[in-house]
Amino acid sequence: MTVAREWRQLLELRLRKSNSTSFQKFFAEFMGCLYPDDYIPVKPHGSLGDGGMDGYLRSSDTLYQCYGAENGVVNNIYNVIDKMKADFETARLNYKNLKEWRFTHNLIEVPAPLVKELFELEIEGKKHGIKVGFFGFNNFREMLPQQSADNLEELIGIRTLNAAHVDELPKLISEILDGVIEEIYSSGIEEKLAVLPIKPVPLDKLDHNKIPPIWRENLVTWLKHAPTVEYVIAHYPTEKAAELAPPYFHEQYKLLKQQSLSPKTVLETLHEQLAGFVLEHNGRYEAALAVMASMFESCVIFEDKEKAKFPEVVNDPA
Repeated sequence: MTVAREWRQLLELRLRKSNSTSFQKFFAEFMGCLYPDDYIPVKPHGSLGDGGMDGYLRSSDTLYQCYGAENGVVNNIYNVIDKMKADFETARLNYKNLKEWRFTHNLIEVPAPLVKELFELEIEGKKHGIKVGFFGFNNFREMLPQQSADNLEELIGIRTLNAAHVDELPKLISEILDGVIEEIYSSGIEEKLAVLPIKPVPLDKLDHNKIPPIWRENLVTWLKHAPTVEYVIAHYPTEKAAELAPPYFHEQYKLLKQQSLSPKTVLETLHEQLAGFVLEHNGRYEAALAVMASMFESCVIFEDKEKAKFPEVVNDPA
C-alpha cells in the first residue's frame, strides 16, 4: 500500500493536537486497528491506578506507557525524566513477564536529556531482561503503510491511493489542464457547452469562506468554464480522471486547511500546485483557474454554507 505523500504533515499535526489522555486514546486506537486481538488498552481503575501501563501487546510482552506533551513539545524536562524513571520502575515491579518497555510519546523532536535518560534505563532494563526504548514519530511513520485506507482517514486524515495510480497523477492532472486549454480556445466550444447546465455564481459560498477580493474575481470569472472542465474530465479516454481527479484536489485542499492557512494562501498554493510556477501566462495559468473554479463550485475545495451547518466529524479524541 502506498500512503499519500501528505502523511508527514498530517501525522505531525495529529500528534501535536493530542496530549495527555487524548494522546493515550489516539495511540490505543492506532494500535487497536493494527492488532485488534493482541493489543490491550489500559486505563486507571480508581485508587489502583494503571500499574504503570497504558497498553500491552500480548504477543511480545511489550508494555507501552504514554506521555502526550502539549503541542508535541516538552515544557519541563525534569518532570518528564522523573515520569520516565517512575513509570519504568512501576512496570518492572508489577509485570514479571515483561520483555519490552516503550516510553510512548508525541514529541516531534526528542530533547537530549530524555535520550540520555533512555540510555540509563536501557542499562537498568538489561539487568532484568527488559528491552527499553521509545515509541514516537518515526515508529508511527513506519507503521502507517500497515493501516487500511479507512483507518488512516479516520485516525489522521490520510486517504491512500492505489500504488498503480500514484505515479500517473501528475500526468493525469497535466493532461486534464491541456484538455481544458484546448477546449477553452477551440472553435465550437460554445456548441458543446450550450447543452450543459449554466453554473450559478455561489456568492453565499464566497462570503462564507471569506474569499479575498482578487480570488473572488478569479473564481467568478472562470466559473463560466466549469462546464468545460467537467466536459474534459467526463470525456477523458479512461475513467481514471473522473475517479481520481476530484478526490486528489480534495485531499490537497484538506491538507492545507488543516494547517490553518488563510483562504488566500490555500488558493494560491492550490493554483501553484496545478499550474506550476509560471513567469508568464501560457494557458496553464488560466486552465488551473478554470479547474479551481469548477472544484470550488462543486465543493471539492471549500465548503458551502449549508454543509458548514453539519460539518464532517473529525476523529479527535481530545
